[in-house]
Amino acid sequence: METEVKHYRRELARIVKIAKHLRSLKAGRETSWEQAAEWHLKYANFHNEQVLALTITLSPTGCEWAGKGGCTMCGEFEGAYKGKALIEDPRFHIAQFASAIGNPAIWEAARKENRPIPWLRVVQEGNYTNTKETNIVSQETILRLATRIKGVERITIESRPQYLNDRNVSALAKIVADSGVELEIGMGFEAQDDVVRNVCINKQGTIAQFSDAAKLLRKYHILPLAFVLLKPPFLTEQEAIDEAVATAHCAVEIGFSRISCEPMSIHPYTVVDALTQAGDYRAPWLWSVVEVTKRCAEISKMFGIGGLGYYPIPSEYAHNHCDNGTDCNRRLIDAILKYNATRDVSAFNGVACSCKSVWERECQVSSVPLKKRIQEQLTHVEDLLPHYATKESSKDNIMRSMRILASNSQG
Repeated sequence: METEVKHYRRELARIVKIAKHLRSLKAGRETSWEQAAEWHLKYANFHNEQVLALTITLSPTGCEWAGKGGCTMCGEFEGAYKGKALIEDPRFHIAQFASAIGNPAIWEAARKENRPIPWLRVVQEGNYTNTKETNIVSQETILRLATRIKGVERITIESRPQYLNDRNVSALAKIVADSGVELEIGMGFEAQDDVVRNVCINKQGTIAQFSDAAKLLRKYHILPLAFVLLKPPFLTEQEAIDEAVATAHCAVEIGFSRISCEPMSIHPYTVVDALTQAGDYRAPWLWSVVEVTKRCAEISKMFGIGGLGYYPIPSEYAHNHCDNGTDCNRRLIDAILKYNATRDVSAFNGVACSCKSVWERECQVSSVPLKKRIQEQLTHVEDLLPHYATKESSKDNIMRSMRILASNSQG
């Protein structure tokens, strides 16, 4: 409840101050007219069939919310251009989209897989519908072009609910009307608990805002997608599992048509990265991903596993903290791939490793109250800040490498 969040005002102020400091350490990236920031092609589940999905990331201009501190885990601001040219001149993003969609490597990869590309995701690691991040001409022109690409049946974009209103939603709906193409808008719902969502994650937003946004999208026959975060900072592994399950079911109740569970990854210049370096955070276990998925079996047709489509690429993804080499993680990733293709939790049957007993021991609720936990961990981060430096992970980023069929990036 909002009243409970008020009891965390001091902790939240510390979180925002740390987030702003970390973001100030990285200057804006250069960008190019010639190509999108990144694109990648991978398999996905579309209407219960395994198909190819193409994600095109336009050069980010810097999420407006991230400029004010933003979400504690989001590293996408670090990869932003932060200049005004991309917003003032709509041709910039339009040219990037056209260059990416015309890249022969994409269509050659699809040909080798002998499959069409019915699903197109167009993002700029912020809010597609916010005119302070993406020019309105860019928004509408790119969407109009996308509906005319042969074989495309769904287009997905992203936005915070605060940037969705009757005017811009109806305008986007009009563009796709009578095209035979579905429009989907994803929102970072993250957590149903107000303290977790608005303090631990610093998302800022009410359940009512997400519910109203989902209703607005449905009014115009646009599909609302909820991103659910697995393992927000300051939570134990078990608390994170329980929260993700509760959030997925809450998302269904308030009207989202699809859910993407996003296992936390570690991004430089974020509060989560600083907590990791201070020894107070670890990326979630893949066993936790499996557990959440099993507990969401009754909504499995709506529930997918994501957590890979980030620009720039994070330093570490979710993985099992296992001493048995990469075989353990490969087996789990294979099972996750199978689940995403079939939405059948039996994909996890028979997958085993000795590290599961270690994970089970870690799955416990902390005896330290959350408020005190946050206070203590923030103190550790504040002590670390004068010496903060980004670090490359030694972990094999197998989650990405096994999912991507073809890709390209500016950076």
